[in-house]
Amino acid sequence: MGYYMNQRDAIFTIKKDKQAKALKAVQALAKPSKIKKGGGGSWSGGKQIEQYYSWVNTEEFVSAKTLQDAMQAWRWDIHIDVDGNLVDIYFAGEKLGDDAILFEALAPFVEDGCYIEMSGEEGALWRWCFNDGEFEEKFATISWES
Repeated sequence: MGYYMNQRDAIFTIKKDKQAKALKAVQALAKPSKIKKGGGGSWSGGKQIEQYYSWVNTEEFVSAKTLQDAMQAWRWDIHIDVDGNLVDIYFAGEKLGDDAILFEALAPFVEDGCYIEMSGEEGALWRWCFNDGEFEEKFATISWES
């Protein structure tokens, strides 16, 4: 089971000179202290022997050589322009993991005013917004004119 989501819109930029640090921040999400927030794992003899995010290929993002490769492991495709800047993002998965974990790690490197707008399977609308190095999730309120 899972919760299906679709991307509706995005303005998302990480400048070339910030991508190496952004990659390290994504790779740091493999630390056990980070995984406890949203991960799964395997157990043996009543003890957890492995931790990982159940919706992400951990080995793939930890060994990634580029931010683009790491993002693909998290089910996000990105576009790099001719100057080497990340200038677009697209959700390449079907279901929601706890993608906020990824975007909280990337927030210090994302240009102010960027956002990713998503819709959920039952019609919910939300945006992941980036300002002043911070990440914030905002939900839409729809009202009809009278």
